[in-house]
Amino acid sequence: MSNYDEFLNENPKKSSSRRKSSPDLTWNLLTVVMVVMTICACGFFFSLFRDPNSALNPFPPSTLVPPPPTATATLLSYQATWTPTLTVQPTETATPRPTYTLVPSTTPFSLSTATPEFTATSTSSPTKTPRPTGVPYSITVTYNESTTFRSDTSCSSMYVAGQALSTQNKPAIGLQVKLGGSVPGKAFNPALTTLTGISPAYGPSGFEFDLRVGPVASSKALWVQLYDQSGAPLSDQVQVTTYSDCKKNLIFVRFQQK
Repeated sequence: MSNYDEFLNENPKKSSSRRKSSPDLTWNLLTVVMVVMTICACGFFFSLFRDPNSALNPFPPSTLVPPPPTATATLLSYQATWTPTLTVQPTETATPRPTYTLVPSTTPFSLSTATPEFTATSTSSPTKTPRPTGVPYSITVTYNESTTFRSDTSCSSMYVAGQALSTQNKPAIGLQVKLGGSVPGKAFNPALTTLTGISPAYGPSGFEFDLRVGPVASSKALWVQLYDQSGAPLSDQVQVTTYSDCKKNLIFVRFQQK
């Protein structure tokens, strides 16, 4: 075979290889472009994920409206202490029922008349005798220092205290003691009420009023009186004098049955 024939046989192979390499290059370029676009798209979405409010986001999220403020409950406060005041309700006083007196008949009696005449009578239930009036308890007032009976007291307050004794000097417990009037800086209206026997520091039938005001001088503007459980007075209403001396901040009142 000549050289010319060999040349013809080699050229077709080279031309065919060139035609095949051209489509392969195009696909490779497209593949590179797709990879680059994929990377760019991933970077774009990652930036939007990190910052949704970025200027690159065509659909930024809407601005959230802050919630309304919540209401705060305010707790009511109460007084630190509360001191109950014992008040004994008076009982009803029985009213005696009226009695009736028989009136004799004025019709003359005749012997010829066999039928006597009678005057109708009315009966009544037994009546209760009203309790005698008077004040069976006398009063003695002395002045002391409050720490004589109660070591936990001080000169920062005045006290009216004492006891009630029967004729045999036995404790009279359960009677009402009332205190009224005024001292400079404080008035006791309505009157204060307590019971004998609830302050044993002054004896088995002891009672006490804490005036809650420092020792101050006054002239018979304060009064004390003893009552029974029904509210009937058992003593006169005695006016007491107060002093600004700490040695006399306790007014001791003794009710003694006559």
